[in-house]
Amino acid sequence: MERTSRGFREGLRRELPAWRTEGLVSDEAARALAARYDLARAEPGGPSFLAVYVLGALLVGAGVVSLVAWHWEAMSAAAKLATLGVAMASAHVAGFWLWKSGRSERLGHALTVLGTLVFGASIGLVAQIFQVSGAWWGAFGAFTVGALAAALLYDSVPQLLLAAVGGLWLFGPGLASDHGLWGIALGHAGAAAAAGLAWRARSRALLVVGAVGVALTLASALDALHADAAVLPLIAALGAALAAAALVVRDPARLPLGAAARLLGRLAFYGAAYLLSFHELASHLQLEQGVTRDLALGVVPLLAAAGAGLAAGLRRDDVDPLARGEAMLLAATVLAVVAGLSLEAGRGATLVANLALAFLAIGRIVRGLSWLARGPFWEGMAVAGVLVASRFLEIETRLWLKGAAFIACGVLVLVAGVAFERRRAQREEVDHALA
Repeated sequence: MERTSRGFREGLRRELPAWRTEGLVSDEAARALAARYDLARAEPGGPSFLAVYVLGALLVGAGVVSLVAWHWEAMSAAAKLATLGVAMASAHVAGFWLWKSGRSERLGHALTVLGTLVFGASIGLVAQIFQVSGAWWGAFGAFTVGALAAALLYDSVPQLLLAAVGGLWLFGPGLASDHGLWGIALGHAGAAAAAGLAWRARSRALLVVGAVGVALTLASALDALHADAAVLPLIAALGAALAAAALVVRDPARLPLGAAARLLGRLAFYGAAYLLSFHELASHLQLEQGVTRDLALGVVPLLAAAGAGLAAGLRRDDVDPLARGEAMLLAATVLAVVAGLSLEAGRGATLVANLALAFLAIGRIVRGLSWLARGPFWEGMAVAGVLVASRFLEIETRLWLKGAAFIACGVLVLVAGVAFERRRAQREEVDHALA
């Protein structure tokens, strides 16, 4: 069976009978497609069903924990260990049996997630039983190892999400706060691991959770090393790496993952560039000592990843030129921002950030007009509107002049939006007539 998404199979299952009736595919081809994508198999329920099962399992687990806590202090150490071990083993064994036997795949999957959470809780409780002390983030490191092992054993995306949260949202920032250089190393290793596992699982959720965790870990490391001025260039570099990584996607089944990486990269870059577009903040983040070791350790690996993605994209003829141009703009802007922050009062970084946001907004508007797609068009309009409004608010001028400027911008947005929607409606009418 070809591995495909649930949505693809449902769409094919819905359309295939009509294709056979209209003669678009033969009966033999329809049977071959049904066998290839296993359309006869009943779907066990979508992600929302799994979320309901996980929530139910968590509530049951919380109830059991409350009952155990009622007599926890009166229990001996051996009884406490036995209770934790039985709870964890029962959840995993029952979940594995329900899942792999096919009796209730989603419920079984949820029980294995509950078992992993019980494992995480057991780490802290065992430490309490034996009065073991240490850095708070060490417990989350142990939990991450267990969750990752369960994720690989079960081939489970929810378990991978638990490992990403434990490792990059909790353990990583904690370690980085105490050991900055180790935090930088963990951040980059975590970025590679999250990218590889998201690619393997075709999971956009894991990509988002991993990217946020990498940013948290690396930012905490730079803060611990007293290099907090490098945090915004770091986030912009992460955005460039994500946008460039989307250029290497060839597999049609992973195109949604590439689109998510491109969107996430733009959002990260928007946030960093927007903050740097304010002169006061940029001057506060001025790199008085230039490019330091800590800044280079945080930013250069991400720029190297962006460069590798761009090199792969430049060798391909099937890559969207606008997507390639966006990735190149983001990577070049990071270098220009770092150079600008090294100049007096950070004025260069402010100029570069404003220009980059303006070019990105124009590029998104152009894409929307070319494809008559609402998403890119309104994204570009929103970025342009926020940028213009922010600059008018920042400029010291008469209040009536600012009011007139805002009115003019609002009228321009309305006119452009109405014209775009009208043109889009006309195209849909033509396509409907041709059909």
